[in-house]
Amino acid sequence: MRYKNLNLAFLMEIIVGFGSIISISILGPKGMAALILIAIRPFILERESIEQDNFYWRFIYRVNYHTLIVTSLFIITYYLVTTLQRTTYLMEDHNLLLQLIPFFLLTHGVVGFVVNQITRRHK
Repeated sequence: MRYKNLNLAFLMEIIVGFGSIISISILGPKGMAALILIAIRPFILERESIEQDNFYWRFIYRVNYHTLIVTSLFIITYYLVTTLQRTTYLMEDHNLLLQLIPFFLLTHGVVGFVVNQITRRHK
């Protein structure tokens, strides 16, 4: 089963991911509670059966692959910046590690939205 409106599903990931990053920045570890909002997505959005199984799994693979690349580049860039700069003014380390999950969710939503738009044009 997949969501009938993938654009809305990815948009919801973007909103919840961004909101979680903001709430973690403000509240610290207690801000992780904002991720609960993604749990209501299955109750709100309609689902449909998958007709083209091979196409759908290639689509999901492409979205997850690009999301992992962007998240890995973020981690490497942060490590290089903090290593080269002795005094870190960016953010505390424990908050950064907490923000990786919402950042991944936000990135997954953006990449999924873009890939979905590209694949819809080429159909």
